[in-house]
Amino acid sequence: MKKKKKKLLWPISNCCLKKFYDLDSLSKYGSITVLLIIISFQIFNISIGYNYEMSFFSMIINTFFLVIVLIRLEVLKISIFNTYMNSILKFMIFVFILNFFAYLLSSVQIHNYIFAPLSFLGAYFIFILLKTK
Repeated sequence: MKKKKKKLLWPISNCCLKKFYDLDSLSKYGSITVLLIIISFQIFNISIGYNYEMSFFSMIINTFFLVIVLIRLEVLKISIFNTYMNSILKFMIFVFILNFFAYLLSSVQIHNYIFAPLSFLGAYFIFILLKTK
């Protein structure tokens, strides 16, 4: 009888993260935040003239990724990408993981300590977004 009373007080889920955070809102705001931070870093690189061509190309790609995430979250109502949405999100996860490993191997410390974790978090949030909807 004592064991039953103790189990009644335990949470239903064994996952401690679910108790404190709703994964749906975490994936929404996390993915948007990561993409906006990456875009702002690229805008900063363009404004100071550091690696202008690659920063501009990266900004365009990340803006496209942001539009895809906003379409997935139904903030934007564009139906062009609906049929390919899951494939595009899986490609985004692949790109973020590839960027994570590339930034880890870089000799620039800002890549190692800022962009690598940011890319990993981006892949994680996009994965949660893919699984929740």
